[in-house]
Amino acid sequence: MITKLAYKNILGNGWRSLINIFILSLVLTGMIWMQGLYDGWSRIARRQMQEWEFAGGHYAHQDYDKYDSFSLDKSFAAVPPKLQDLIDTGDAVPILYSAGIIYPHGRLTPVVIKGIPAEQNILRIPTTHLRIQDPDTQILPVLIGRQMAKSINVVKGDILTMRWKEVNGAYNAYDIQIVQIMDTPVPSTDMGQIWIDYDKLNEVKALKNSCSVIVLKNQAASTYVGSPWNFVSIDQSMKGVDAMIQTKRVGGYVFFVLLLFLAMIAVFDAQMLAVFKRRKEIGTLIALGMTKRQIIGLFTMEGTMYMLLGSVLTATLGLPLFFYFGFQGFPIPQQMSDFNIAGASEPIRCYYSPIMILSTFMIVMAVTVFASWLPSSKIARMKATYALLGKV
Repeated sequence: MITKLAYKNILGNGWRSLINIFILSLVLTGMIWMQGLYDGWSRIARRQMQEWEFAGGHYAHQDYDKYDSFSLDKSFAAVPPKLQDLIDTGDAVPILYSAGIIYPHGRLTPVVIKGIPAEQNILRIPTTHLRIQDPDTQILPVLIGRQMAKSINVVKGDILTMRWKEVNGAYNAYDIQIVQIMDTPVPSTDMGQIWIDYDKLNEVKALKNSCSVIVLKNQAASTYVGSPWNFVSIDQSMKGVDAMIQTKRVGGYVFFVLLLFLAMIAVFDAQMLAVFKRRKEIGTLIALGMTKRQIIGLFTMEGTMYMLLGSVLTATLGLPLFFYFGFQGFPIPQQMSDFNIAGASEPIRCYYSPIMILSTFMIVMAVTVFASWLPSSKIARMKATYALLGKV
């Protein structure tokens, strides 16, 4: 009976009910879309970093610290036998790091020199350009990223001088030629990075088959190899990007609170007005034997039905929006994509997980029920005689 009566009251409110339903639908649509945007960004960033940087996880030398450039010239070791088999079968790729300096247009620019096999096919880095045709050449082919080329003002074909330190402490230098400028979306493979052939970097540093990290094609191939190698999983590699996206989410939470406050005010005002206009009706219901709990349940049910009808409207009007941004993606402004942030180089396709949709629905439902219960809990305490006379 209460459900039927609540439904008739909603129909009787006319435009006021329609406005409340539309506002709740707008709140649901905004919250689901924004959370889907952040989840989609996280998935794209993870995919790009796996494709360009760490694939299925990697082993790193225990002395390597990506935030400490002084660790580069001491964080290397010979490839362990257990991983050499994976490298031979193409399931792993070794990368050697070295601190270096280049001199574009006479300017001193510190860089990280990364040696990677030209034949590898695990990472999307176009390493085939690093093949050295003449072993006696005095000009080494190198790769750089688009943002790196822009920052040092060089183009494909330019020849620079690059200097590094050998393992014995002596400094050496070579002329390098930029044979390819790659468009990579991952900052750690672009800014301040120079990519050359793995064997050649070992040679000029007076090393033999030594590396700083070993990237695995599949995480299932990971095995314990002992000191000085530490395995770094995909989740550990993603900590920095996940923290950045989480920071963006915090700003989104402020928007969520505003939307929830908007929904609460809309439902609360409608219920307060209904309580004020329906005092005699409430008094009649109390006089007929309806309990205070039933009176509160009636108004609470009305708020709940507002939410359910808002969900139906969201499914009707919001689905085209969700599908569009789920398949076409949200285009990133050029100014932001120039920052070379992982996941920001292509349109972000929103991802809507069932758990996220259900949790959003439950949060908005709880707020709506509370906003409906609050005014009805006051009116249910009044005496039937006062309600029938229209007194508060």
